Amino acid sequence: MSFYFVIMTVKINFMEVEDPGVAVITGASSGIGESFARILAGQGFDLVITARRKNRLEALAAELKEKEGINIEIITGDLSKPEFMDEVADYIEKIENLDVLVNNAGFSTLEQFISKNSKVDPFMTMLNLHCGAVVRLMHAALKPMRNNDRGVIFNISSMASLILHGSREPMYHSTKAFVSAFTEMVQLKLNFVKSKVKVKSICPGNTHTEIFGPAAIATPGKFGGPMTPEEVVDISLDSYKNKDTIVITGDHNIDEVMEWREVAYNKSGRYFSKNWIKTGLYKPL
Repeated sequence: MSFYFVIMTVKINFMEVEDPGVAVITGASSGIGESFARILAGQGFDLVITARRKNRLEALAAELKEKEGINIEIITGDLSKPEFMDEVADYIEKIENLDVLVNNAGFSTLEQFISKNSKVDPFMTMLNLHCGAVVRLMHAALKPMRNNDRGVIFNISSMASLILHGSREPMYHSTKAFVSAFTEMVQLKLNFVKSKVKVKSICPGNTHTEIFGPAAIATPGKFGGPMTPEEVVDISLDSYKNKDTIVITGDHNIDEVMEWREVAYNKSGRYFSKNWIKTGLYKPL
């Protein structure tokens, strides 16, 4: 009599569920989005990946299908365009077992908003992509997630959303500030209705991605870094276990944000300084 033993490989996933569903990832052709795709595929999630560069998505999909044995769908297009937002949102609403949405698509620009010669198009595109697409896809994803009462949305914001000062480009910081504030407000609403669905605003500092150019080489920040996309994703997924809504990736980035908050508190006109003015009257604190 012969005995055969079959060894089953169980993939551990960050949600600690037995039946990982579908993860939708925008901006999946490189950087943080690609890293989310690779790591979630390795945890057994099926994927829907979207970006503008079809060749990169196809190569990534072929690799992960063969390596991880998962299902992957590709949707190619520009999420700054309202019609493509609608296409992706409509697709998301129909995913009954949607577990993860990663709103990662984004970009920066060297254009200066206040320059006399600047064109407005890049800034309107940024507004549509960073804010419009996030709102549209979150609204779609929350429908199946709330039906199942499980799931998580990772909105890739930036440490820039928490540091609003100096000569930095106002549109990038402001759109990322919207992402963080909107994420926090949606989570408060979910808490109010006692939903188990979570939303997270992920705020990386300098990270090796193509936002720094085709070579994807970032420079250190004031307190250290830069980080790899994989490190950012690991911190993001680990945050699922806690109640943090604003997730700053890396202790050195937290240190920089805290320093700026202290400086901002002592500057008049930012938050409520120690000598703030109300209805024209001086009020000592």
